[in-house]
Formats: sequence, structure tokens, C-alpha cells
Amino acid sequence: MKRMMTIALLSVALAGCGEGSALNDTVQISVRESLVATCTTAAGEQIPEGIDVDISAVCGCAADKVMDGQSVAELVSNPPSPTEAMSKVQACLKELGPVKVDAAA
Repeated sequence: MKRMMTIALLSVALAGCGEGSALNDTVQISVRESLVATCTTAAGEQIPEGIDVDISAVCGCAADKVMDGQSVAELVSNPPSPTEAMSKVQACLKELGPVKVDAAA
């Protein structure tokens, strides 16, 4: 929550800097890292033992899809809903290949 407030405050500052500035790039990187961390934590809690998924790759892909074509201000004012986020994760799972099952688990 604190991080989202920081992002919101930074996005207001960005309005005066214009799109594409170094500060905007830094905030976008921070937003992406936050999305990946949140996704990784949530996915790690839901994937059963014996299922082999590259969570970092899937979550990175999903974060990129969420952010595609969005400014920081747009992401802050209109964050993705859980349904939208899940659809991005599902698309990435399809793109990155089949999930592997470890029979020994």
C-alpha cells in the first residue's frame, strides 16, 4: 500500500516532466518490479507441489502485458483488476509453453 502511494505521488510529479523522461522510466521500472513481486508471491502460494513453472518468467511476461501501452499515470489511476491480471497470466502461460509436472512429487 505504501509503495502504491509512493507511485501515485511520483505520477503526479511526472505530469510536469512529460512522458519518456528519465524519472518516468525509473517509475515504470519500479511499477514493473512491484507487479512481478506481487504476482510471484501470489502464484507461489497457489502452485501445488510437483508443478514446475518458471514463475519469474510468467510474472514478468504478465507485467509487460499489463504495462503495454500504459503510462505510469494511467496504471496508477486505473490499475488492472484481478480478472484482467489473471487473463494476462493465462496468456503468458500459453505463450511460454506447457507446465511441467514432476511425477516424483
